Amino acid sequence: MIANTETYGPRWAHTYDSVSPDAATTARTVDALAAIVHGTGATDPSALELGVGTGRVAIPLAQRGLRVHGIDAEPAMLDVLHGKPEAQQVRDQFSTAVGDMTIASDMISPDGIARYDLVYCVFNTLGSLADGDAQRACLTAAASVLAPHGRLVIEAPVPILDTFTRAGTRLTHLGRRGSGVWLETARHDHVNQVISLESIVLSPDEGVLIQPVHYRYTWPVELDLMAELAGLRKVCRHGGWNGEEFTRHTILYVAQYRLAG
Repeated sequence: MIANTETYGPRWAHTYDSVSPDAATTARTVDALAAIVHGTGATDPSALELGVGTGRVAIPLAQRGLRVHGIDAEPAMLDVLHGKPEAQQVRDQFSTAVGDMTIASDMISPDGIARYDLVYCVFNTLGSLADGDAQRACLTAAASVLAPHGRLVIEAPVPILDTFTRAGTRLTHLGRRGSGVWLETARHDHVNQVISLESIVLSPDEGVLIQPVHYRYTWPVELDLMAELAGLRKVCRHGGWNGEEFTRHTILYVAQYRLAG
């Protein structure tokens, strides 16, 4: 369940695309996911996106002929998604529903698909869940709707914590954004593995824009253990969507899992 509507809620559905990864990054993501699902041998591949948002990844996958279902906790995000002309063009391949990504029954598509060749959760969406219990529940639910030959793919950041002060705070200059300056203030709760931050734009044209974000990070080996407890087994872990090697310099990784046994 999403714990904080400031982070992921109706107040920023219409600006979500502006903070999402750029077109080149999205293309790499879609290419990799399409290759993974076709690599399963599925003849009529189906995919489920957990936290589909405004359809940045799901729509291009549907355009490639996959049957894609996306669930999201925020109706306003889905409203934006379905308002896009490209979503209308693939409506026969594409469906969405308001749903909780910790509950398996919420993952069944409107046309009755209950087992998917690909289940994926990108852009650190797993971190939007409240705590480790919710994240484990999400992986368990995802495993229950995965086809025997299917793959679960998770994109998540490697926690970088040495930038915080001893008091657990951080102030970062992120550069220019439009006519303004982009800053970030952050606090680290090391007990609960939660980072709370504000993305702040100070602009002479737009004034002051503040977007709060709260996320619960997972260590890569911790995610592997969560997956194992959910009945999954790691296939591979890469340092990006192009299959880069996972090293100590990796800041964003892609982990792939299959059903154990």
